[in-house]
Amino acid sequence: MRDQPTLRDHSCPPTLAARPGARWPVALDLGTSTVRVWAPTSGKILTEPAVITYGRSGRQPVGRAALDLARTGGARLVWPVRQGVVEDFFGCVRLLRVLLAAAGRPDGDPSPVLVGVPATATLRQKNLLVAAVRRAAGGRVTAVEEPLAAALACRADLHAGDIVAVDIGHGRTEVVRIADGAIVSAERVDLVNPIDQVPAIADCVRRLNAGQGWTGHRRLLLTGGGAMHPGTAARLAALTGRSVTMPPDPPLATLTGLRLLLTDVPASPAVNNCG
Repeated sequence: MRDQPTLRDHSCPPTLAARPGARWPVALDLGTSTVRVWAPTSGKILTEPAVITYGRSGRQPVGRAALDLARTGGARLVWPVRQGVVEDFFGCVRLLRVLLAAAGRPDGDPSPVLVGVPATATLRQKNLLVAAVRRAAGGRVTAVEEPLAAALACRADLHAGDIVAVDIGHGRTEVVRIADGAIVSAERVDLVNPIDQVPAIADCVRRLNAGQGWTGHRRLLLTGGGAMHPGTAARLAALTGRSVTMPPDPPLATLTGLRLLLTDVPASPAVNNCG
């Protein structure tokens, strides 16, 4: 049984480099089921289940180690993030501290951290997430709306055309309209049928586009793990009348966009700085 997570070598563009003067900047995608951490210094993505547990010996393993302990010792699992927002503040801090250390970030490093937040989260929920990341990582924490970060992974020009992005996550699905590189409207999808959410997503897309009077190219950016379900892209294209674009790896779209923001400052859209 292992107590520490392991780095998994996903493909990372070799040309990306950290901001000048930043020793250990980090991009962080904290989801309901999975947390992903990327630092340009290592060039690798750490991916672990977003879960912790408490062992009888006082150990507090996280991620896969927590799942292993629960299977062998019957320990209670704690999932500190629900529907994309923090539910257990101190559990979230514990999870992030272990993962950031495993990623190689020194304790108390002042380098910036970019973290994705749901576009439809309340201000309190966003502030709580930022506070948990700041407590775990230190440094300057910048919150970026997840659908906007994910849209960047599609390599689309977010300043041109009529763009709607759909981010289908494990705990939350969001539909947003993007103009001039920023989210101008957002809606969380309320699932009438949890087995098939495509019709509900299409309804959200149509509502966000109502009254806009756009007659040019209409693009739909599709990201998140749910984007990989067979037939989802084709059905949304048919139901919305939009051309659908997907990044090469939809589950990694949010982290990919955060990486681009972390390493390509001049091309960054508006973000929320939380020092």
